[in-house]
Formats: sequence, structure tokens, C-alpha cells
Amino acid sequence: MLTNEAKEFVSEIKDREAGKTRHWHALAAAWLGEAFDAMDASIFFIAMVPALTELLRSNNDTEVGQIGSIILAIFMLGWFFGAIGFGILADRLGRRKTMILTILIYSLATGLCALCSNWMQLAACRFIVGCGIGGEICLGTVIVAEFWKGRPRLWATAALESSFNAGLMLAAAFNTLLSPFGWRWLFVAGIIPALMTLYVRSKIKESSSFETVKIQRAEIKKKDANDLTHSEKQLLRLPIVELMKGEAKGRLLVTALLGASAVVGYWACVAWIPAWVNQLMASEAINERSTATTIFSVGGLAGCFMTPLLLDHLGRKSTMTLAFGGGLLATTMMFLTVKTYGPELILWCLAVGILTNIQFTALQIYIPEAFGTQVLGTATGIIFGAGRIFAVALALCGAQLIAFYGGSYAMASATLSLAYAVGFVASFWLYKTNGEVAGITSHAIKTPAPARQLVLASEAD
Repeated sequence: MLTNEAKEFVSEIKDREAGKTRHWHALAAAWLGEAFDAMDASIFFIAMVPALTELLRSNNDTEVGQIGSIILAIFMLGWFFGAIGFGILADRLGRRKTMILTILIYSLATGLCALCSNWMQLAACRFIVGCGIGGEICLGTVIVAEFWKGRPRLWATAALESSFNAGLMLAAAFNTLLSPFGWRWLFVAGIIPALMTLYVRSKIKESSSFETVKIQRAEIKKKDANDLTHSEKQLLRLPIVELMKGEAKGRLLVTALLGASAVVGYWACVAWIPAWVNQLMASEAINERSTATTIFSVGGLAGCFMTPLLLDHLGRKSTMTLAFGGGLLATTMMFLTVKTYGPELILWCLAVGILTNIQFTALQIYIPEAFGTQVLGTATGIIFGAGRIFAVALALCGAQLIAFYGGSYAMASATLSLAYAVGFVASFWLYKTNGEVAGITSHAIKTPAPARQLVLASEAD
């Protein structure tokens, strides 16, 4: 029989061993979550033409494009509510529980899309999918930033963002395998991510920085309200209130404009590539859609892992300027110059994939440097969520643009690619950081002993 001291020693050793792999489990969970986000989000664009052709009983490009734009707008609206709502919840309830909830929501709602008998039911399901995906994507950024420190964080974030492209490839693979059996089977495959919650539940713990904030809040609440310092009052405020004050407000505005530009450019413009390929081929074009999506994803993977190198050589501001300026040029040229499916389109897909993924990877690296732990979930939700409102508006405009251009997806997308100009201009006002995660910014608050131990243990890892 082990003595109590021996049991405590064994328990301590186990905790230290678990700590050595904790950051890898965090990255794996975030990576899988975002990969499945991308898969479930992209399935609609791959299945849109055959699905709406059946549900609308029409193969008219203008009608399919208009209804597709409305469903996209509703999906983005859900993403907006999910990003902000779950971002706030993550700052209060915790990252782990919120992640499990978001994954279950978007995967089960994607599966329900397979049962839809009209486009309005499909739109309602896509709204719920958007809520879950909006919340989960923001959490991936937060979790990696809180478990990875120093230069390895840049590469961990690049790996995280690469997951989106892996998800696109997965969607393309399911398209090749399942589309011959009908578009509904693509949505059935979207249920798979629900199984990932078992891994998250068993392997992921809260970060030491979030636990510290949680303990601090509990300690502060025991005090008399009249005795609280300014920093203590800050920590008890709702994160969204704190972000609307002082310098944080301007910092949030500029970063939100960058996020909005990246989001709108991708979802109101770039995401139409599969449907555009359908139109160029004048057929369902299963293999061609899969090829274009795969090449775009290969470019995206390259862009993700180019980003840390660009940040080293150019800095945060110049990297953002290059990514958004290049994105504006590449998307406009692709949609305006390509008239047939072939090598030219494939090369443009590669270039656009590189540039759009540099945008998102650089943002995911930058956000935790600009905002502290106690507001990080909310800030990330606002930055990536606020853009969805603009995406909703532009997606609805896209429906009108498609009609205006006589059913041309290319001309409508080229017009909407002007959204990248907003990010290009906003990049010149980017707040300068020291390249490290901001962490807990209420430094005036004394860290309670249990929280101190958590921080020391994390540093030892």
C-alpha cells in the first residue's frame, strides 16, 4: 500500500507528464475542429448547384445563384451570432466546454441539411451550422495562443490555419466519393465531426492563463464592491464592455476591419469558385470542382506556412498589406480573365489560395498579441464575426449582381473582390505589438496562490 505522501508524489509526476503533452492535445483539438469547420462550411458550395436545382426544380443559373446567395447570407448571419455569442461564453464558461458545444451544433445541423425538402429548410439548417462554426473557429485561435508560447506559437498557428485547407480537401474527396449517389450524402458526411467531441472531452483541459483569470474573478467577488481597485473592476466587467473603452476600442476597430475584409473576400467572392466551375463547364462538373478546390487548398497550405517567414522578414503590418493587396489583385484578375476551365484557372486558384490563407494566418497570430486573456475570446469573436454582417449584406448584393450581370458568377465575384481593398487600407493603421501573447493584462491584480502554481507549472512545461 502506498502512503499518502507517495500517492501525492505519483499524482504530481502524472500531472507533470500530462503537462508535457497538453499543448499538443490543444493543437490537435483546434486543428481537427477547424478542419471539420471547413468541411461542413464548404459542403454547401460544392453541393449548391445540384441541391438547389432539385429543391427549386429549376436549372436556371440566375435563380439558383440568387437563392444560393440568400442561403449564404443566412449562414453568415448565424456565423455572426455564433462568433460573438460563443466568444463571450468562452471568456466566462471556459474554452473546453464551449468548444464541445459548438462542434455538436454545427455537425448535427449539417446532417439535418440532408433531410431538407425545400430551400427554406436548408437555409434554416445552414443558419444553425453557421452559429456552431462561427464559435468553434474563434476558439481554435484562442486555445493555440494560450497553450503555445514564443516562436513555436507562430508555427502552431500556421499548422492550425492549414486545417481549413485540409477540410476543403476532405470536402472535395467526399464530393468525388459521394456525389454520384446524390448531394444529400455530402451533408450526411457532415455529421462525422460530432465524434471529435469525445477526444476534446477526454484530452483537453483549460489553459493556466484562463484558470488564473477564473480564480482572480472568484477572489475579487468575495471583496466589498467599494474596496475594489480599478484593475479589479476591469476584470469583473463584461469583456465586450472592456473592449469598448480607451485604446482597446481603436485597436479592435482596425483589427475588425482586417477580419471583415478577409471574411467578406473569402465567403462572398472566393467561395463561389466551385459554382463558377459548374457554370464554365455547363454541367455538374464533379471532377473539375474537386480539382479546383484541391488546388486552392494546396495553395492555402503553402500560404499558411509562408506566413511565419513573412512575419519575420516583413513584420505584421507589411505582411497584412501584401496579403490584402495581393488578394485584391489576384481575385479580380482570376474572375475577369479566365473564360474556360483549364490550366490558367488552376494557377489562379493556387495563387488565391496562398494569399487568402496568409491573411487569416497572420490575423490569428496577431489577435492574441493585441488583446488580453480576459477579453480574448470576445475580441476574436467580434473580429471574425463582425465581418459576417458585411458578408450578409454583400451576399445579398451578390444575388442582385448575378442578376445584373445576366447570371455571371464571375462578374459578380470580381465586383465583390473589391472588399479586399478595405483590408489593404486598414493594414496601414495596424497596432504594433511586441510579438508575444498579451496574456493577463490586469497586472495590478495580485495572483492568488493556486493560480500562481498553475502559471509556474505551465512555464515549466
